[in-house]
Amino acid sequence: MTFEQYWVQITELTLASIKARYRRTFAGFIWVLLNPLLQFGVQSLVFKQFLKLSVNNYYLFLLGGLLPWIFIVSTLSMGTPVFIAHGHLLRSFKINPFVILASQILDNFINFIASVILILTPFYLFSDQPLVNILALPVAILPLLLCTAAMTFILATLNVFYRDINFVIGFVMSILFFLTPVFYPRAYVPEHFQWIIDVNPFVYLIEPFRCLFVLSSWTDFFTWCLKGFGVSLMMVLLSMYVWKKRRNDFYFRI
Repeated sequence: MTFEQYWVQITELTLASIKARYRRTFAGFIWVLLNPLLQFGVQSLVFKQFLKLSVNNYYLFLLGGLLPWIFIVSTLSMGTPVFIAHGHLLRSFKINPFVILASQILDNFINFIASVILILTPFYLFSDQPLVNILALPVAILPLLLCTAAMTFILATLNVFYRDINFVIGFVMSILFFLTPVFYPRAYVPEHFQWIIDVNPFVYLIEPFRCLFVLSSWTDFFTWCLKGFGVSLMMVLLSMYVWKKRRNDFYFRI
């Protein structure tokens, strides 16, 4: 099949998924915004008002970590069981597994972009940050998308062989939330615990957004983007290795 044919399949499955999700719902697409808005409201209240974290532009700082984190978690949690859930399609029609997964990731990515535009824009307009920073947003988004897609492909493939992964992923992500500087700056982490941050791949996906929203220097931004691309490349190569090792038995297990 050509790339154009794959793309048609991906877009059709994505549109079908979006329509099915909001069919017979009262609020429809508004539900996309409620999750990040509620999380942002609760966390900004607790960490800014209750715990009094001393961080400049804290609301933008929090959004810079929270929005990409929600995209990562939702994509991993919804994408991990996707091959099992669509096993009948994979067995009956021999659809490329990547098409099924890509449609799920694209669905979540649309939600992420909508959240960034509709939630971030009002805060950004009333901040002292230059609007030109937003033009560099695609540079930060690309490693986030690539790395998250690769991670999801790895977990979804392994979940076909080890069904426990689908149950473990939520538990692991809830722990990693506190070990990832989403609502606090990494400078708050003691020196002897910095290695925990350094080995956390999600840090390299979130920090470019943080640098962009509360920009200290363009050097920091591009440095983190390069690190993010490096982590993404490693994850893509790992996903290719996992698929190469597992593809022969894949259709016998779904």
